[in-house]
Amino acid sequence: MFDFLSKELVRLQEERKIHAFVMLAERQRRMREAEESGRRQLEERQQEKYLNVMFQVVKVHQSTIDSYLEDIILSSMENTAEEQAREEIQRMAVEINDIAYEMESRYVIKWHIRGWLQQFRTCLTICICGYMYNLRHGKGRAILFTITSLV
Repeated sequence: MFDFLSKELVRLQEERKIHAFVMLAERQRRMREAEESGRRQLEERQQEKYLNVMFQVVKVHQSTIDSYLEDIILSSMENTAEEQAREEIQRMAVEINDIAYEMESRYVIKWHIRGWLQQFRTCLTICICGYMYNLRHGKGRAILFTITSLV
């Protein structure tokens, strides 16, 4: 029986040792999990800060790109508007020049026709006066021939 009690005592001591080791291992595991959880939380906070900084940098870059593209678009719009205005002005200048030339040509033609008509009227008046004078003095046929040759 002593043998049985002695074996039972050894088994009980071994069981207590194992239980102590299990408790120690469990305590160490909890401590490692707590440390790891703390590190994970710290990393998550740092990653969140990093992401916030990155988002802010991206926003700054995006706003810079937006303003740059807006400047380029406005500049090209101004240049395009200037070019279109120049082309329109040149087209209008050519059109106005053509109209002025046509008006000037009409004026010159009108002036020439007016001058020619005035000369013709003067000539006709002289001829008629001469015809009337010659009719009175008996030379009507010669003057009539002169008038028809002028016309």
